[in-house]
Amino acid sequence: MPNIDALFNIIRGIIGEIHPHWKHLLFTPDTHLERDLGLNNLARLELCARIEKEFNITLDKTSSINASTPLDLMHFILKQTGLQHAAEDKEKTTVGDKYTFDNISGSLAARETVNDSTETHHTNEGRWFYTIYAWSIFLILGLAALILMVITPFEQWRQNIARASTRFLFKCTLISLHVSGKNYLDAGRPKVVVANHTSYLDGFIITAALGIPLHFIVKAELSRIPIICLILKRFGVEFIDRFNASRGTKAIWRITRKSKNGHTLVFFPEGTFTSFSGLQPFRMGAFVTATRTSVPVIPVTIRGARKILRGNNWLIRRGNIDVSIFPPIMPDGDGWQNAVKLRDAVRREISENCGELDLAEYDTCAGKSSRANNPPA
Repeated sequence: MPNIDALFNIIRGIIGEIHPHWKHLLFTPDTHLERDLGLNNLARLELCARIEKEFNITLDKTSSINASTPLDLMHFILKQTGLQHAAEDKEKTTVGDKYTFDNISGSLAARETVNDSTETHHTNEGRWFYTIYAWSIFLILGLAALILMVITPFEQWRQNIARASTRFLFKCTLISLHVSGKNYLDAGRPKVVVANHTSYLDGFIITAALGIPLHFIVKAELSRIPIICLILKRFGVEFIDRFNASRGTKAIWRITRKSKNGHTLVFFPEGTFTSFSGLQPFRMGAFVTATRTSVPVIPVTIRGARKILRGNNWLIRRGNIDVSIFPPIMPDGDGWQNAVKLRDAVRREISENCGELDLAEYDTCAGKSSRANNPPA
């Protein structure tokens, strides 16, 4: 007979595969699957498949992947098996200390804020002058690019405009962009590009650095800003809803078809970025797409962008940006386990070369990184 403990074991197994240091995480029937446990749409699809196998039932996929908590899932399970007593199966559990980024991000943000505050008054005046200059250049070029992107009829031309505009932007703002490993890019072959996410500049950096036609996969929240939505759509961007499971799943299938049609897709699998340094856990979308379409994943690291423009500060610094492109990693086959294996291999490459602390390897019991006692700046 299905019970909440058996469901917890299934959920804990998937958490351990996606976030290995969360495998002993304690949670309750009311814990949110997305916000608290990091199970996105694809992870919940896999969760439903394992529930069906474990309990020998068939779930309503639309309802199940939209379930917000283990208790919601338990309700669907009991309903499917003919049991209508979900409330009786809600068991009390001890809420443990959850692994969150609060403890880590607090110390990292504090340290980096102190570093920023050491600037002299003269340096701050220089930053203000440079910031006004850089934003002026950005607005002028952005408006010109927007007009050209709207009126240009062919996607290939729009891609060329975007690459030329971003490269010109970095030249005009005196930001040095150094790229290595471009020999690993095969422009004629579809691929999935995966990069760490450090700044608002990352999309511009990848566009300028890679020099091939690209289709970015970005969060649907950006589609709510009309001007940004317009230019991104003209550039061939695909939006994915991270919080609506039904729309998110449809987007994944649409993205998969795009990959099968020969397009190169770009993912920032962290899903977001912060003002403090550190590589956050990866979402599974890029790797499920690669395994389903049997295309290679190209790991890419971006270094220096976070110092130029932090997430919580619109003041811009002059600086150097290094983009490193690494050899392609092929998936071993289709299926969830192969997608997890591919994600781990790509993450390892990026973690070892991005120059920042890997937050997913943070040892919460000891309160220190399992890789180093002193995290890199």
